[in-house]
Amino acid sequence: MTHRERILAAIRGETPDQLPWVPRLEFWHRARLRHGTLPAELQSLTLSQVAERLGVGCYDNIPDWTNIVSDIDMLDRTLGIYNLPNLPYRVILEDVERRVTQNGLETVVEYHTPVGSIRTASMFTEEMLDAGASTAWISQHAVREPQDFDVVGHIFSHLKVEPRFEGYLARRAEVGDQGVAVGFIQGAASPIQLIMKELMVLEEFFYAFHDYPEKIHRLAEQIEPYFQQIQTIGANSPAEVLLLGANYDDSITHPAFFEKYILPWLGGYARTLHERGKFLMTHTDGENQKLFPLYHRAEFDIADSVCPYPMTRCTLEETREKFGEGVTIWGGIPSTLLCLDSTPEDEFRRSVNDTIERYAHTTHFVLGVSDMVTADCEWDRLLYITDRIAAG
Repeated sequence: MTHRERILAAIRGETPDQLPWVPRLEFWHRARLRHGTLPAELQSLTLSQVAERLGVGCYDNIPDWTNIVSDIDMLDRTLGIYNLPNLPYRVILEDVERRVTQNGLETVVEYHTPVGSIRTASMFTEEMLDAGASTAWISQHAVREPQDFDVVGHIFSHLKVEPRFEGYLARRAEVGDQGVAVGFIQGAASPIQLIMKELMVLEEFFYAFHDYPEKIHRLAEQIEPYFQQIQTIGANSPAEVLLLGANYDDSITHPAFFEKYILPWLGGYARTLHERGKFLMTHTDGENQKLFPLYHRAEFDIADSVCPYPMTRCTLEETREKFGEGVTIWGGIPSTLLCLDSTPEDEFRRSVNDTIERYAHTTHFVLGVSDMVTADCEWDRLLYITDRIAAG
């Protein structure tokens, strides 16, 4: 079987010929390129070629945010709006004027609308670049004062979303049999999670939710048409698997919050996709213990970036048991396991061997590294996992 066939078989509940092994290599690759520390045999290869040389599937669940063709592709990152060429849609802002200033590694964007103006900023630090980061940190959020809600609401009320399948199809052709090109919809699962994740400082979001909840809810209502449009376009796209939502944690997106503001959006989209024979992926990389009962009701098919103990409280076995047989786990290897400073060689091998022996002949499981292969990962450890899986 090809890597693509193994992944799709696992998602469908079939048993592939061997365990699908699809680590997220982009951070490691980018950091090693920056420092000139790639293994010599990899220095002239693209990331896809590196994956092929390693003998692993090509991870294409979360987009590479550096894959841009225009300066404006990531300009609205502080609004949680992305226009990468391989997304199945394109967002066009209307009735708003942007003014952009570059201050070193910081990008400042002012949005001027008929109802007022806001100023946002995002930046990279040298530490982020050293680690291979691809998404800028938001240093000034869009909503900082009560009047900012109206400006952001105006922006979302006047944007236009268009299907754009050409870039996605090009990426799918590039990935080919090495993997599954996932159609990325949104990193937030719902309008209110978008406000929480992208538009406000987290603490200020919760204060605002208490002090003037009507403004939060009104802004969420203005964002809803955008969510509906991108979900519809994604459902009608050529993608077999689509990703909606990421970064849940039972202390932040706590059960009551998740049940009211996230679950209905995930569940609704899962049902829409299932009617079309498609699958819903969501990025569950936080502490999940108290959210498992709600995950079942959300009806998604793939839990991406499952991060077990010791990086979270849940072991992989507990996570598998809680998700049950119907949800495909993608992940399972904590990134610290691949780093010599974090894990001695004998402990690494013992853990990997146990995981492969347990899941080599099962289904609904794609082995990956949570959340990603980090810059200090040992190349030899990645090779060991590949060889161990091939040995059966």
